[in-house]
Amino acid sequence: MNNDVKNKVSVGLVRVSSHTQDNNSSLQFQEEKILQYAKLHDLEILKVIGEVCSGSLETRDSIEEVKDLVRDNKIGVVVIWKSDRCFRSMLHFSRFYEFLKKHNVELRSVSEGLSSFSKNGSMLFGIMCSIAQYERELITERMMNGKITKVKNGDRKIGGKSVYGYKVEDGEIVVDKDSAEAVKFIFKKANELQKKEITKTKKTQKLLKSLKRKNFQFNGHDFTNRNINSILSNSFYHGEMKYSDIVTKHNHEKLISKRLFNSVQYV
Repeated sequence: MNNDVKNKVSVGLVRVSSHTQDNNSSLQFQEEKILQYAKLHDLEILKVIGEVCSGSLETRDSIEEVKDLVRDNKIGVVVIWKSDRCFRSMLHFSRFYEFLKKHNVELRSVSEGLSSFSKNGSMLFGIMCSIAQYERELITERMMNGKITKVKNGDRKIGGKSVYGYKVEDGEIVVDKDSAEAVKFIFKKANELQKKEITKTKKTQKLLKSLKRKNFQFNGHDFTNRNINSILSNSFYHGEMKYSDIVTKHNHEKLISKRLFNSVQYV
């Protein structure tokens, strides 16, 4: 499509959060205002896309339909009635706005008289995105503070998968009987091998062979050097939990003693 033509082709995007929305912000009201605006500004409205849906939802059929039209290079302008009407969350607005910017598609807000291609509009939309970034940072900070508090209280281990030897049941970390037996065997065998005058590599090789003879596996596969090193260096097994620079005791069942853990630190 010719760029000059495409830049005049638009879609309207409207939304209400409930069927009982007041008349001044109903779907019909928004659509009428967008169509009037398009006629006044010589824009060709391909269609007006709307739905009744909570503005807190980021993934919505209407948004995805608009994005598809943008990706297919079929439109050059997205027209909305008001930014906080289409997006109750600045986080969701900023992601959609950044998507349009990436594809060089203009965003126009009828009631606010803003265009992302104008200096004032670009500045004000940019301020909205800055607010969204601030919101993101606040959310991350709150989450992090909550996690750190839980670590300090020894409530749980943060991040990633459960430590091998444990599993999550009803949101709680509990001992996994089969893998816990493998962990205990690894520490016991490693302690025995410490007394032998052989290299670290040979100790690990012997340990791997012993695990295979016992039919112990790591998540359905044979153990590797990396698995062994990870387990032997993980202080979670003797009751210690680490997160960033925080080291504390946790409240979960221990699999080994701290003395045994310290005795096998040849890795």
